[in-house]
Amino acid sequence: MSSASDAHISRKRDAVRILHILNECGDLLHKPPLGVPDAVKVINSQKKLQALDFWVRNPDYLAHELINQYRSRKDESLLDAAETVMAGNEPELRRLGMLRFYFGAFESIVDTVASLKMLGLADLTRKISGNPPTIKQRDYYLLKAGEEKAAELAQDPILKWYAERAALVGRVANQRSGAVLKKEQHKVASYHNARWGEIIAPITNEVRGELAKAKAEL
Repeated sequence: MSSASDAHISRKRDAVRILHILNECGDLLHKPPLGVPDAVKVINSQKKLQALDFWVRNPDYLAHELINQYRSRKDESLLDAAETVMAGNEPELRRLGMLRFYFGAFESIVDTVASLKMLGLADLTRKISGNPPTIKQRDYYLLKAGEEKAAELAQDPILKWYAERAALVGRVANQRSGAVLKKEQHKVASYHNARWGEIIAPITNEVRGELAKAKAEL
């Protein structure tokens, strides 16, 4: 397969993933903001969207958070969800590594959001202030057409995985802010100790051990 074909597939995959994150993790809007009349959901801040995306792209880190929440809440459905995430080769097959930057995991989503905007599925607004002017916040909106497209894609046997995992990420995020989610992810040594500009290492073996221990304690 050519590099051009790989890039095309990668762009489509990224668009599908971000679309489902907006749909499953976005906050409901009771009144669309000015300039975005068709908006139905929003994720306020790039930091939060990056944190949510990290968990979709790294199933082992998602399972780690599920196990942590199970231990604090004693909700066995969380442990069942972690077991589903870690089943088979999903952690290896679905993993899309992210680079470690100043605030943690990061990958530019500019092109992905631009593609969704061009298709009329999502939109982006920026809040600018200061002198010189700087971007203080980015708000990512799911449009009505995007909500409909996400529902359609969720019926596809291959693509429904993105909807299911985004929904699970929304459950563990539980409307927490981007700063809080990043702080939680930094508690994992492999994440926090990754060097600037390096791919954050997987924790698959460690999580499988945590899962086996948690199940043995039942």
